[in-house]
Amino acid sequence: MTSKDWPPSPPCRCPSPRQLLWQLASPTLPVGGYTYSEGLETMVQQGRLQDVASLECWLTAELSSGTVRVDAATIYRCLTALRAGDRATAERHDAWLLAQRGCGAMRRQQRQMGRSMLVVLRRLTADHGCPLAAWPGEAGLALSWSLAGERFQLPTVPLLEAFLFSWSANLVSAAVRLVPLAARHGQQLQLRLQAPVAALAAEAPSLDPQALWPETLGPTMAQLGHDGLYSRLFRS
Repeated sequence: MTSKDWPPSPPCRCPSPRQLLWQLASPTLPVGGYTYSEGLETMVQQGRLQDVASLECWLTAELSSGTVRVDAATIYRCLTALRAGDRATAERHDAWLLAQRGCGAMRRQQRQMGRSMLVVLRRLTADHGCPLAAWPGEAGLALSWSLAGERFQLPTVPLLEAFLFSWSANLVSAAVRLVPLAARHGQQLQLRLQAPVAALAAEAPSLDPQALWPETLGPTMAQLGHDGLYSRLFRS
């Protein structure tokens, strides 16, 4: 039996939930996503990521069998718990997800971005008349996205699609600077990623995150090697 320890949302006063989703997915959202390459920088310096084809292979593999699938499924579980008033279960899902990260740098990234998004959400929810109740200063990125969906009563699949778009757009932008790639090639790749992003957003609510096992070891190994690079543009 779950406890009801999270207050229900007041009516959403956001004039356009669709535009709010665009805002949450935008690289200009000040949560720091653009400062991470998630291992891409290591791959570039090792000569293993040299063109748009290899980048597309990397990102589509992550969407089909990587860690980001677990992220999307966990966001759905957290969101469902919050909508049922069960904050403790949402926090447990989030803590479980953080514990699954393969290295400390990956956990620090999720915590930093989660904290930053909480700061943004406190301001946005207050401005739109549905204030965020007292919440600890710590939350992983998955839980903070779930809070955005619950407080603003955003539709589930579009919320997941916005999260996945934000993830892919940040990495495409990083690769454009690192490889480097022509900006138009990055935009063409982002267009091609629409289908796998939309497919995962639609599938994620039916996935059990604890039954998923990411099959892409490369990103974890690349992030583990990032601290040892002689020079870096991105944070570990």
